[in-house]
Amino acid sequence: MDRPALGVRSDLADLAPYISPQLPAKVRLNTNESPYPPSREMLEEVEQGLRAEALNRYPERDALVLTDGLAARTGWSRDGIWIANGSNEVFLHLFLAFGGPERTCLTFEPTYSLHSNIARIAGTMTASAPRARTWDIPDGTLEGALDEHRPDIVLFCSPNNPTGLLESRSAVEIALQRVPIVVVDEAYIEFARDGSSLSELLDDHPNLVIVNTFSKAWSLAGVRLGYLLADPAIVEELYRVRLPYHLSTFTQLVGNAALRHEDDGAQRIAAIVGERERITQGLSDRGFEPYPSEANFVLFEVGDRAQTIWKGLLERGVLVRNYPSSPVLGTTLRVTAGLADETDAFLEALDEVLEGM
Repeated sequence: MDRPALGVRSDLADLAPYISPQLPAKVRLNTNESPYPPSREMLEEVEQGLRAEALNRYPERDALVLTDGLAARTGWSRDGIWIANGSNEVFLHLFLAFGGPERTCLTFEPTYSLHSNIARIAGTMTASAPRARTWDIPDGTLEGALDEHRPDIVLFCSPNNPTGLLESRSAVEIALQRVPIVVVDEAYIEFARDGSSLSELLDDHPNLVIVNTFSKAWSLAGVRLGYLLADPAIVEELYRVRLPYHLSTFTQLVGNAALRHEDDGAQRIAAIVGERERITQGLSDRGFEPYPSEANFVLFEVGDRAQTIWKGLLERGVLVRNYPSSPVLGTTLRVTAGLADETDAFLEALDEVLEGM
């Protein structure tokens, strides 16, 4: 293939595209999706609403109904809510507005790789510091990283993807005292124990941003809907970087319906948490070392057998997440908590692989 006449920006030349492997498999447990579809009642409501919409007209520019619905659910001011096409676009807006070539974003690795990728796409300098092998961020590591890099933005992920651990409240509070903007990605917070969200810190910290998504607990990964909670002064600046009418009529309809049917998801979340615990126990019973998780997945140590086990599972129709190129995660695999029969299939396939080894 010929190169384009104008090459990619020099600062992106070494940036690998983000690819979530989508290999053919009967049981897909690699992308942390919910195994449950939205309720039939919710989908029927969306269908009826869509028929009543004038799709030849632009969508409601500011998604006012959806914003008010989120304000009622979260107890946060509507002026401090920002909605976009998935949490990834929320991050893009944040970095377009507050990042840039003269500013630095700090992440703690391993974590969700798109945090640093999106920062770079928006032209922001990136820096990272390593987590402890228990996947937490010791206060000393945090303080040292803040001293070394003097970041303008710090990103936390709680529960962290791919490790499943909640971030230390102490670490976030230290960052809030020293960094202009602190972002906490709470994409998996609904699967964590009650009281785990750090959104209660918003009142006292106007530099805190909490990001969430409808992709996981809300069973709406295919819709692409995410939002943030922040001080209204932060949200006001985001209007500078959004595209016109960026949130489609369909997306707004689904979001509004999801909020009205929120109770539908409680049983599904409880079932997923139950499968997470069953996976954790099953791995322990087989001699593996699963890390404690507050998300809808489990990361576990397999040593130098990681690729062999991953391939053996795939040959038996079960796809989990592997990290062959990661110097830190190369000895681990990550499995999403799905339906009960998917857990059965995973554990049975794992037994067969171990027998063959």
